[in-house]
Amino acid sequence: MSPPTYFESIRQKAHQRWDQLEDDPDLAGPWRQLFSQVQSPRHVLSELLQNADDAGATEASADIRGGEFIFFHNGKDFTEDQFESLCRFGFSNKRTIHTIGFRGVGFKSTFSLGDEVRISTPTLCVSFHRNRFTEPNWIDTLTTTDGRTEVSIRIQDNGRLKELEKNLLEWVQSPTSLLFFENVRRLRIQGHEVAWTVRGKGPVGNSEWVSASLDSSTQYLRIRSPEVDFPEDVVDELINERQLFDDASGFPPSRVEIILGLEARLFVVLPTGVTTDLPFACNAPFIQDPARMKIKDPELSPT
Repeated sequence: MSPPTYFESIRQKAHQRWDQLEDDPDLAGPWRQLFSQVQSPRHVLSELLQNADDAGATEASADIRGGEFIFFHNGKDFTEDQFESLCRFGFSNKRTIHTIGFRGVGFKSTFSLGDEVRISTPTLCVSFHRNRFTEPNWIDTLTTTDGRTEVSIRIQDNGRLKELEKNLLEWVQSPTSLLFFENVRRLRIQGHEVAWTVRGKGPVGNSEWVSASLDSSTQYLRIRSPEVDFPEDVVDELINERQLFDDASGFPPSRVEIILGLEARLFVVLPTGVTTDLPFACNAPFIQDPARMKIKDPELSPT
């Protein structure tokens, strides 16, 4: 299998960027510091699911086999622009408001499991190494993903393995975020299938009763607000946050979702570390810190 025509130019740009960074520690320092902030085994599955959802995947799976973490999804392959974005840091070409992956840092959380990350798709077979985490290396083997995208990482030690296993169990027991994805509907984790089922219309407009696959007897009420356009000050904030100064067009309208009866936590598709005293979970386009734990102070953030 040969690399796509765009691969070498993207690799060379990343290579030159790292040469520049390594020649100037003052430039490399902030990159390394931000990179270290997204290093948590408990974030890996969340970030990969977000990327799968952005790729239009309807199904995904996560397994640990022989000391290796393996993730599959059935979404679209990378385009040239998307692959170039993957090979950058602190930048992303994503514009959808319903995604959290706008700083180009999410995929890098995979390095919290090990020093090398491999990606195989119908057109790509590459690896990334921790020391130059945005520079792709072509793997000269055929892909065997049957049209799917596979991400695999050799888990470095038992401590990371235990943290990952704990997070996979949490997803099986509490798959709230699966309600907020635009496309992903089913998730297989270590032989367990996780999904949500719509049980019927709710008591008000834009509402419905839902239940989780592992506890179909308990129903929750999901309510969505109408979609609305962002006002100008919010658009300005999003442009600054997403570094889209060259092209600020294309932001879709947004909405807020609440799930009555679920954990009283704020979500930006994926869970944040912010809990509330409210009787529901709330998903909305909050601006987050790089570690994905806090939200920007509402007194300072128009969004």
